[in-house]
Amino acid sequence: MKLWTLLRLAALPLAADPGLDFYEAKVRPLLAGKCYGCHSGKLASPMGGIRLDGAAGLRTVVKAGAPEASRLVQAVRYQTVGMPPGGRLKDEEVAVLEKWVAMGAPAPEGGAAKAEGSTAAAWAAHWAWQPLRPGTGGIDGMIGAKLREAGLGPAGRAEHRTLIRRLSYDLTGLPPEGKDYGLSYARAVDKYLASPRFGERWARHWMDVARYADTGFLSRAMLLSFGYRDWLIEAFNRDVPYDRFVALQLSADQMEGARKEDHAALGFLSLGLNPNRAVDLPDVVDDKIDLVSRGLLGLTISCARCHDHKFDPIPTKDYYGMYGIFANTRYGQEPVRTGPLPPFYEKRAAERKRIREEYIRERLEVLRAEFRDLKEVRRYLEALWDGRRLPVARIENLAREKNLNSLVALRWAGRIAEDPLFAEWRAASSTPVERYLERLAKPPDAAWRGLLYGPAAPPEVPVEDFPSIMTEGDANTTRDLQWQYEQVLNDAVYRGAKGALLGAVDLAVIQPAYVFNRGNQNDRGEAVGRCFPSILEAGKCFGNGSGRLELARAITNEGNPIAARVMVNRVWQKLFGEGLARTPSDFGMRGDRPTHPELLDALAAEFMRDGWSVKRLIQRMVLSETYRQSSADRPEARGKDPENKLLWRMPRRRLDFEALRDGMLAVAGKLDGRIGGQPVSIVAVPADGRRTLYSLIERERPLALLKTFDVADPEQHSPQRYQTTVPQQGLFLLNSPFVGEMARALAGRAGSISELYQLVFGREPTAGEARQAAAFWADGRPAAVASTGPWRYGTGRLDFGAGRVREFAPFRFYSERAWQNASAGLDPVTGVARLTATGGAPGDDLAAAAVRRFVAPESGELDVTGRLVHSIGAFGLRFHLSNGIRGWVVSDRQGVLGTWRVELPPAPADGISYKGNPGVDTPVRGVRVAEGETIDFVVDSVGDYEADNFQWAPVVKIGAREWDARKEFAGPPAPRLNGQEQLAQVLLLTNEFAFLD
Repeated sequence: MKLWTLLRLAALPLAADPGLDFYEAKVRPLLAGKCYGCHSGKLASPMGGIRLDGAAGLRTVVKAGAPEASRLVQAVRYQTVGMPPGGRLKDEEVAVLEKWVAMGAPAPEGGAAKAEGSTAAAWAAHWAWQPLRPGTGGIDGMIGAKLREAGLGPAGRAEHRTLIRRLSYDLTGLPPEGKDYGLSYARAVDKYLASPRFGERWARHWMDVARYADTGFLSRAMLLSFGYRDWLIEAFNRDVPYDRFVALQLSADQMEGARKEDHAALGFLSLGLNPNRAVDLPDVVDDKIDLVSRGLLGLTISCARCHDHKFDPIPTKDYYGMYGIFANTRYGQEPVRTGPLPPFYEKRAAERKRIREEYIRERLEVLRAEFRDLKEVRRYLEALWDGRRLPVARIENLAREKNLNSLVALRWAGRIAEDPLFAEWRAASSTPVERYLERLAKPPDAAWRGLLYGPAAPPEVPVEDFPSIMTEGDANTTRDLQWQYEQVLNDAVYRGAKGALLGAVDLAVIQPAYVFNRGNQNDRGEAVGRCFPSILEAGKCFGNGSGRLELARAITNEGNPIAARVMVNRVWQKLFGEGLARTPSDFGMRGDRPTHPELLDALAAEFMRDGWSVKRLIQRMVLSETYRQSSADRPEARGKDPENKLLWRMPRRRLDFEALRDGMLAVAGKLDGRIGGQPVSIVAVPADGRRTLYSLIERERPLALLKTFDVADPEQHSPQRYQTTVPQQGLFLLNSPFVGEMARALAGRAGSISELYQLVFGREPTAGEARQAAAFWADGRPAAVASTGPWRYGTGRLDFGAGRVREFAPFRFYSERAWQNASAGLDPVTGVARLTATGGAPGDDLAAAAVRRFVAPESGELDVTGRLVHSIGAFGLRFHLSNGIRGWVVSDRQGVLGTWRVELPPAPADGISYKGNPGVDTPVRGVRVAEGETIDFVVDSVGDYEADNFQWAPVVKIGAREWDARKEFAGPPAPRLNGQEQLAQVLLLTNEFAFLD
């Protein structure tokens, strides 16, 4: 039996250089903002003779692949000279440079593109920006014509079973049901396009484009993230026209006739970078520009952030024309309300919002008072007198140099420029600062007093501008308070409430945009309008709010065919393995030209004529003979076209990770067919049967399993999956508890070797395969299960009146070293209840309390030692996020053996300096217990589960023996596979299962 496992896969080449994308998106802007001021070619004498604005200069301070040995990394870590000299970079900025150096320090060589790419004529003639020039003859006619030109012909049609399997995976991401093999090909196409699984499959493809993630900054949960994923599923299933699909994702809040539910589409913009400081806004906006330009337009506009694009006709001014659109939008801070939440959550959300608003008001008054202090006023006035000849755009740079707040400096500069009280200042030839300070110290009238205390006084910063003046501590506190508010909303939706969706809205007052010289937000250049890229439509600018709706309409304007080309190419790529243009997010001068430009244009034209129907586009492609070709190799054809660019056969394709895992769930009969809902863990034991697209996606610390199998990096827009073949993939599959569990379930479904092969491959075994499998199939003995010891983990209803724990139910999943009832997120019934080796979280109330159960292995006198600690942290204590917790020790025969309450300590004098988490010892002494008696260690939330994490790992003694809850904590034991199960595992790991022919 020739079974080739995934360990034998051939390595596949990468299709692009993500390192250069990382450099342009992350590294160059960082260097421009922090380093170019002293180390660029624009300076006559760069400091130390070091230039960091080009590959040649970078090579003098970087050792590719070795961050520890690189002078640049050593300097920003302050291990050597300490750069920048004005203060350390943020940890995440240092991490960017470390990651870049570890990647090999990729950077484009200096100079603009040469030859055809450098001329305006070549730019103007570039294929991507031309009107459509469709060919004739349909897909097969145009593919066939290219083949004939090369002296080639197409392959014959694949066998029916192969086609049905190919079609099922491509359209639904799942293997066909057994009865599907009896369908005609056309009927199968219709079935799979109409299947609700279609939306799940194609939503996952779009999530790569949209850089979808469930967590963001500091790995905190995004607000209502999965509402966007669920909207995508519905949109693809409803076949929302692509032009409307784009418009909803950019501007659902501004579209007449959009349903409230469609506001979830704005997750396209909101589920990106999400730090909350004003100084981070350029990076947040760059994330949106990169997403929209590469994802929808096939343009690398972000490369023009610091300088004109080196290869494409995209000036820096075009970048900041887009910047003005997205800088005037607020992302994901407030949900769109579609109805009321349960009263508990409405009350809690309002309380959390009130606390945040009160904190901001209190801190705002403190900062205003500091700005009114005459010592501070002196600093601002002296700086502005020294910089009196600077244009307004340079005031922010001046403020940074003088360590002043730029917003307050601009407010003073505005008063100085216009207020009649400053007429003397404007006419003075020598400094008038002292005279002005004297008048401000003793205002002669209300007008002078108004300079410090009036509603428009420079120190009287309005509340909406608080982010521009807040301290680092304020930024952290307001961020954490916002997270507490969002957590309440998330909890409500996780439990099934339907009253809130993620959204985005325009700023109340639209702000002008400026070119940032060399990408430095503190060095403003000329003002720019909110405009469309000039290469696509010169002079197309937007004036309605932020301009997002006008941008969406411009993107899918039928006179601008690039959006249709980009989407058609993406769909072709998913069905044929490679796009007609093999750089799907770069249609510029560096990108690959289409192998069949007339076909791409013909499909784009038909796409628009069909009302932008994605399903109709897919139907047209899969009904073609080109798609239905065999994947059989032909040496003579491979000699002429080794990369199969002309499609002389159907490429053999490996299943992506989602389809591989989902396929195993399906054939094992373990697939949970529910659509939508909160994210799940795909490493939980036993396996969560939800489809892999519902996996929890963490932006800053993606699951190692997903990275191992080349799932898209959620940090940025991903044009395509770059498949690799590494030993870790095969080793994981051979040793995976998930694969073992699927093998056991699959063997349990199959009544014979024949049925096993039908389930996995949709075919009968050959005589040789059946003969080799017989010995395995004869071994169907059940495997022995290891003992779990005396500890059990679950939830129960604490009836403290009767002194009993009722309805104990073991937790369902073991995930991330914790027992819980939801593989990730919250269980609708038991909520946050979970147990770890050292503690956990209580359930919502006494009906679902967390229970660590000890079953006495012998009779004797029982002693318990331990300490129950409320792990609330200083932040939770400061803002009273909890009303405390209770611990109980309860015997099923003797009732309550002990109970303790842990309450919050009184506030310290300064309201901040709490000394550690509160706790209480939990001793139980000299209790006679019988063998088999259960001792339950119960923690409940006192009716309010928020911020109630705890530590409690008791030690139990009976006579001379001791059991330690922390040391003996364990997940479920994994039974060994018997022969039938081993055979099932081998079949699941074959190339026949993992590849589409």
